[in-house]
Amino acid sequence: MARPQYKTPSALTFHSQAFTIFWSSFSVISASTNLYAVIGDPVAHSLSPVMQNWFIEQFHLNAVYTAFRVKGAKLQMCINGMRAMGIKGLNVTVPHKEAIRSFVDEQSEEVRVLGAANTLKNQAGVISAYVTDPYGFIESLGENRARFRGASVLLYGAGGAAKSVSYALSRLGVDQLLISDLVSQKAIELAERAQKLYGLKNASALVKGFAPMKEIIKHTHIVINATAVGMFPLEDKSVVDNYDVVGTKHFFYDLVYNPAQTKFLRLAEERGAATQNGLDMLIYQGLESLRIWTGQDLSLLPSQLNELKKLMRNQLGVHE
Repeated sequence: MARPQYKTPSALTFHSQAFTIFWSSFSVISASTNLYAVIGDPVAHSLSPVMQNWFIEQFHLNAVYTAFRVKGAKLQMCINGMRAMGIKGLNVTVPHKEAIRSFVDEQSEEVRVLGAANTLKNQAGVISAYVTDPYGFIESLGENRARFRGASVLLYGAGGAAKSVSYALSRLGVDQLLISDLVSQKAIELAERAQKLYGLKNASALVKGFAPMKEIIKHTHIVINATAVGMFPLEDKSVVDNYDVVGTKHFFYDLVYNPAQTKFLRLAEERGAATQNGLDMLIYQGLESLRIWTGQDLSLLPSQLNELKKLMRNQLGVHE
């Protein structure tokens, strides 16, 4: 039987719908190479492999990052496999962020408080769970972080992303948090959670009987969208329906990063407000995962951050 002919490693390419990686350093992968991955269902859309392999290259780490589709019924098997194969770290995405807690050995304080995890570390077979989203939000703010101390914040959404943002807001020293959600009971529950667990004493849900939203925005400093409004197929929608009172004192933050400028941000910017999308948050929460896995104090130069953002926008086909 003839021996099969293979291309040289440097010529190998991997193609997917999301990205193309040229394995120029394929020859250095060995038994000592650390394996990291993201698990979820579905997972094909994830940008984590693009981002984490870029980090690995930039920081000259002996590691590789991939993606595994894992069904909910297979989570215990997945964790057993993580131990058995010595997989050093996993990111966890929907729909497993809450369920995964039942299969780990240790949980960080943030995981216990938020009830969800997005990062697992394997240290000598002990699996520890962390959540990096609050850190990603805070770090993404940069110089805008100063806006939050003593500020009044209006938060749209009461799901998992809103929980992480609320927790981060408690660390930023905001004075007041107002929560709006299509399901009033969810907003009420998050406000109660923010008070009891996050330490935000002045947190309230916007329910029937509150002042009109226009008046609330008028007396608010920061407006945050933690919903899917603005993403496909809702690109022509905004959670804010009246921008008449929006001005230069306001800061609008949208966790959505595709498109780069949602209607929520565009209309606020037209009124003079400062704005920011969620791409930096995605990057910094991912970098924090890598810090946890490696134990190294990894940081990005401004030029590196800009390079990575350009790469990720290209992968997404994001329009400005």
